[in-house]
Amino acid sequence: MTVYSPGAAESLAPLLNESAAGEGEISSPEATRERAFQIGRLATQCTAAVVAGNREDVIKSSAGFVEGLLNLWADQGVDPAAVWVELHCRTEMGELCFQLSRVPGRLKKRRAGAWRIATSKLP
Repeated sequence: MTVYSPGAAESLAPLLNESAAGEGEISSPEATRERAFQIGRLATQCTAAVVAGNREDVIKSSAGFVEGLLNLWADQGVDPAAVWVELHCRTEMGELCFQLSRVPGRLKKRRAGAWRIATSKLP
């Protein structure tokens, strides 16, 4: 299993502090929508850069994407630590499912006879 590291949010402290500086301002729905579109564009650029094999553009668009997410979280009042906890929980769940799928004796023996269709109903 992975070990939860609360330092993930602290490693982004400079960006978190910058995004928290404008936290007192309430953005209009139009500004929030534009910010969300910008994040989507950056994610698309990052994906295109990966497909093209352009490492420089992957780095630039990834940095913009993370910065945009931090700003969006600040705009929506989301605690970044809560996001890191959610990511950790998802990782743990994936590892748990993987380990459970590897439990010895889980798989039963195959039938010796030929496979027969027992019904005409499709799933």
